Amino acid sequence: CQVPECEAVDPRFNASWASYALTNETGTCRRMVPYEAAHNGSVLSHDFTYTCAPDNFSWNKSVSCDKLVYENYNSIVAEFDLGCQPWKRTLIGTVHNLGLVFSFVISGLISDKYGRKVIIVGTPLVVGVAGLIKSFSVNYWMLLVFEFLETALGYGNASMVLSLETVSQKQRVMFSCIADILASIGSASFGLIAWKVPYWRHLMRAIYAPLLVVVFYIFLIDEGVRWLLAHNKNHEAVRVLNKVAKINNIQLSNKAQQMLTKIAGDSKSREAGESAPPERLHLLSVLRSKKILLRVLLIAGCFFCCTFVYNGTIINSTSVSGNKYLNFSALLLVQVPTRIITALTLTRFGRKAPICVAYTLCCVFFISSAFIPKSIWWASVLFYLFGKMCSSYGVFSMYVVAMEVFPTTSRNSLTNIANTVGRVGSVLAPQTPLLEKYMTGLPSVVFGLVALGPAMLALLLPDTSQSALPDDVVDAENLDNPHEEHTPESESHDNVPRLSVCVTSGKETQ
Repeated sequence: CQVPECEAVDPRFNASWASYALTNETGTCRRMVPYEAAHNGSVLSHDFTYTCAPDNFSWNKSVSCDKLVYENYNSIVAEFDLGCQPWKRTLIGTVHNLGLVFSFVISGLISDKYGRKVIIVGTPLVVGVAGLIKSFSVNYWMLLVFEFLETALGYGNASMVLSLETVSQKQRVMFSCIADILASIGSASFGLIAWKVPYWRHLMRAIYAPLLVVVFYIFLIDEGVRWLLAHNKNHEAVRVLNKVAKINNIQLSNKAQQMLTKIAGDSKSREAGESAPPERLHLLSVLRSKKILLRVLLIAGCFFCCTFVYNGTIINSTSVSGNKYLNFSALLLVQVPTRIITALTLTRFGRKAPICVAYTLCCVFFISSAFIPKSIWWASVLFYLFGKMCSSYGVFSMYVVAMEVFPTTSRNSLTNIANTVGRVGSVLAPQTPLLEKYMTGLPSVVFGLVALGPAMLALLLPDTSQSALPDDVVDAENLDNPHEEHTPESESHDNVPRLSVCVTSGKETQ
């Protein structure tokens, strides 16, 4: 609070007179009433001059602040004077999460209908443009509008879906882990940039402007072959496969060339109207499958628990002493060794067992950290860090499983629908620090108990480590019965051409 009676004496942020001119309660935005005003029962006008002495302030009467003084004016809170308006500060996070809910649904539908490339190229451009405009916000409400537009129109996970659909079965986890390691390094860099560029407008321009370079991805990225085949764009799929073979100096075998020629011919015949492509299943039709619907509900429940624990641990880690920027970066860099462990274990031990073990250990570490005596605080921090690593391991693994159990034609949509429900967990996570007033370490206990949710729900999902990505509903349903063959009856539902291309380096093989 600004105290006019004392500002001329010592205008520093943490002045010596704060102990008697301000209330002892943190975050109340109130100051002690000058003694004469308290004695007369009314607050005197600031036109009067009072000496800044302890005897001139009431010890039991306070009044709301008329104006705030900030330690620095680098933040949004200071520039828009949100210090005594906590609902406006939290509303930014709420709007951000609401935008993500909208984005995951819309981006999934667009990705499944119009292709992965549309989302991969389009969303970063939207984020970059919206972020740059947001950096020029003239008031709080303009900032809030573009915060929503940025998240609602600029986020999606089509890049991860495309990577899983592109690589082979054995490389799916490894490729995803490498991509996530790069993402973690990028996120950690944000903390270092914020440390060196403290003013929020300059910071936004520094992190959003580079996203505009993504416009050149239009010429660098091809649509996924699996999506093209699933949507009967066979001619384009053949072009992409030939391009891949050429860039990698791979010569297709005679059998592979004949298959590609046949697929391209089928595509031209359809374009000429000789035969109509099979009708694609609508998303609601896919959800009529009880197995698919059950998986959506199970994964939604897992995502709720995973995001609650994952985001909650990050939020509660702000109480750790030290440089907040370095702490933020270090917390994200912890995910690098976690991803290496993920790549090794998910490939070797399947999907379900590692997820169950990770979240069981997560429960043990978090609950243990809450009851470790303060005299050995380092052990509590260490257990909390191990719990965070297990949480990071689990949430990433669940994303991999979610994308492996749904058919190509609706993979992104169904994953994002489940993820949208899971965002409720991330909305509740910011409230967990409030539990500290009831019991020290209670948030960690709650995280540990909630972590048991995905540990048990994962047991009900199929293990997809040895299965190819399902292209249609029948394939997806058969994941529960990995030895069941694709029956003739199911062929009528099979809308995706199956292509097995044999390639070899150097001399052509048969």
